Amino acid sequence: MFKTIKDIDNLLKKHTEYRKGCLNLIASENYSSEIVRSYLSSDLGNRYGCYTTEDPSDREYTGNKYIHEIEMNTQKLAKDVFGGKYADLRPISGHMAGMAVVLGILEPHELVIEVSLEDWGHGLVGPMRQVSQFGETIKVEYMKFDQDRAVDAEALKKMAKELKPKLIIFGGSGTLFPEPVRELRQIADEYGIILAYDASHVTGLIAGKVFPNPLNEGADIMFGSTHKSFPGPQGGFIVSNRKDLIEKIGNTLSPSLVTSHHLNRIPAFAASLLEMKEYGHEYGVQIIKNSKALAKAMTKRGFNVLGADRGYTETHLILVDVGEYCSQMPGKLLERAKILCSDDFSGASPQIRVGTPEVTRRGMTEEDMDYIAELFRRVLIDNEDVDVISKDVEAFVAKYQELKYAF
Repeated sequence: MFKTIKDIDNLLKKHTEYRKGCLNLIASENYSSEIVRSYLSSDLGNRYGCYTTEDPSDREYTGNKYIHEIEMNTQKLAKDVFGGKYADLRPISGHMAGMAVVLGILEPHELVIEVSLEDWGHGLVGPMRQVSQFGETIKVEYMKFDQDRAVDAEALKKMAKELKPKLIIFGGSGTLFPEPVRELRQIADEYGIILAYDASHVTGLIAGKVFPNPLNEGADIMFGSTHKSFPGPQGGFIVSNRKDLIEKIGNTLSPSLVTSHHLNRIPAFAASLLEMKEYGHEYGVQIIKNSKALAKAMTKRGFNVLGADRGYTETHLILVDVGEYCSQMPGKLLERAKILCSDDFSGASPQIRVGTPEVTRRGMTEEDMDYIAELFRRVLIDNEDVDVISKDVEAFVAKYQELKYAF
């Protein structure tokens, strides 16, 4: 139990020093700039900005004169960066944004097709159905993937025609390649299917214009996180070119899922949007270069990196099948060596997901990916002493404590 402020400070200091010595390859994390972090401590963290979807100027609380201006200016900025006519920034997470989309669009007993957890989906509708009311009223099926971890477009077209879902949700936490949104648009129009895109992981790449914008490809709605490959504060957003959908989803989002939407993250999100307008393309290009270089370097050292026939990846992450070397969760072993990444045992063989957003922001380039691949080999293939490797990791990351692509 904390007894004094100093107790809190001491643990936060330990955390900061610990993470400074780790090689962070968690694809869903990033490191925001000092200016973005500074806005999180503004007075807005004490305030309420509740408003109606149809009229954001209709505020439930008084004292919102400048809060309204901040929110509307940030909304305009988000629409500019993500290319949508309408935006809603009230979701306090990408997952909540997705829930609002699902609950706002579906009528009882209608079907959704999404990416399964076994295929590195975000776990949106599937886990929602664990709540008994949703389990009884929402049906779900899962799209198929080919041997290179890309969505099987022909199989999905067949599913859409046969099952006639109300909603198809593209995107997941292991996205390696652009999804076939454009290929599904004609079928969606023919059968009245709404196409949604969960951009949580590739938001930064879309903002940097190095990954196809789903709205331009034919998606009706895009939602996601404001962190991960996007280097902003944790939170969520929804954008669309359809007013009917943004209003229906917004009315579902608030007040049923969120009332106070954590206003202090809004100016922080605005600052990160401005950073992406300034540096996003350069940042995105380097992220993909790093991902590809890391995939090639790990392949060279004997790892089975997925997606090889398609160039491994076009995003901020790679997927590696480590079943040949691991009979237990490799993430814990790597963590002892101060290498942080995600692992998954839900499929036929254990995999690790390795992301490049934070190391790219720290200034690492393709040459550094070769050394990182060697660290993975030493831990998972050569079975070297992780305590020895952790010292090498600390020495390596000590050279990269600055932040690039930021104000």
